[in-house]
Amino acid sequence: MRWTKYWWLVMAVMLISTFAVFAVHDEAKGPEKFGRYEFKEQDKKAATDECDAGGKPGPEFVPTVRDKEPNLALLKDAKPEASSQLEGWCPRRHCVEYLNDGFYNNCRSWIIGAIPGWAQIDIGDVANVNRIYFGSDHSQGFLDRTTADFDILVATSKADPNSDANTWTKVYTHKGDPISETTEFTFKDVEARWLRLHIRTNGGARVDEIEIYGGKDPMDVEPSGKATTTWGEIKTE
Repeated sequence: MRWTKYWWLVMAVMLISTFAVFAVHDEAKGPEKFGRYEFKEQDKKAATDECDAGGKPGPEFVPTVRDKEPNLALLKDAKPEASSQLEGWCPRRHCVEYLNDGFYNNCRSWIIGAIPGWAQIDIGDVANVNRIYFGSDHSQGFLDRTTADFDILVATSKADPNSDANTWTKVYTHKGDPISETTEFTFKDVEARWLRLHIRTNGGARVDEIEIYGGKDPMDVEPSGKATTTWGEIKTE
């Protein structure tokens, strides 16, 4: 009898622990338009049907609007690019196009191939930018493949494959704790058409989504000076 009670107690603890670790952060779908900004279609059923989640949380909506600011990475014509990707998993889990497909979590993520390397978003036009969000796995179903050593770069005229090219401006450098949860990185206002994460961390860094923000009407820009490297602020959700 004692063993029966103990067994049920163990099972209850296991169930509670599992729920705490793998709880789904299921945000509501954001608006399809915000003023003059039109966003990519977010078809959660199609994303879920395509997803090989491995028993962990599946696709969850990325906001099209945060704090009354449009997510520039989710604009209809925004395009993702990367220097490489982990082979053999696209489209079930890890693809370049999942960098800004509008869904969080491992099965809608990108994993770098060769290190060092980069992932970037072409917004489609020059806009004001002052913060981004990204993480390894929003739901924290997977805790591996984090990055702790990277730069945030921006460009307005050319997205040179070489991250050291003078067309790039470094606006943020991170050398510290691994980035696992969806995390906010802020820096001074700067004009950008391309925004790049240049990654130096070994271990196959994963990015489940890049979000880009720059104000309530970020494409209403005026000429500004060149930015300098910032050891900015970070905030996890």
